[in-house]
Amino acid sequence: MENRYCLQMVSCGDGCCGNGNGGKAVENVYSTEETVCGKWIDGKPIYRKVISGKLAEQSGDGNVFANVPELQIDRVINLYGNMVNKSGKIQIVMPISYNRINGLFGAVNMYYDVELGNIEYHFLNNSGAFSGCTAYIVIEYTKK
Repeated sequence: MENRYCLQMVSCGDGCCGNGNGGKAVENVYSTEETVCGKWIDGKPIYRKVISGKLAEQSGDGNVFANVPELQIDRVINLYGNMVNKSGKIQIVMPISYNRINGLFGAVNMYYDVELGNIEYHFLNNSGAFSGCTAYIVIEYTKK
């Protein structure tokens, strides 16, 4: 008979596990509230926030998704999310292009403008299926 192993999950609350977070467990939380989700290579905390909004009705460059200077972002670690088409039947993970054999139906490329404090995006929407759709963006960052 082969050896079999069992793993037991242990609560890592205050004072145990040596997880480098002051004795408190780090949770993988996605919230519209700012949440600490890790530590960057320079020792600064990494914050995560989910921001929802509507995409533009028409294709275009330099659209503002959110103005977030209050986050005091020093370095963007990650910027990603998803959008669902108007019929609710197709989901696209952003920022990535969605290609089909018969053409490109939707593409979003996002970036953070440091000077303006804006999360901005370029939007290509050939078929109109994603015009004005809801998007959820996750931004992970360190603070100034």
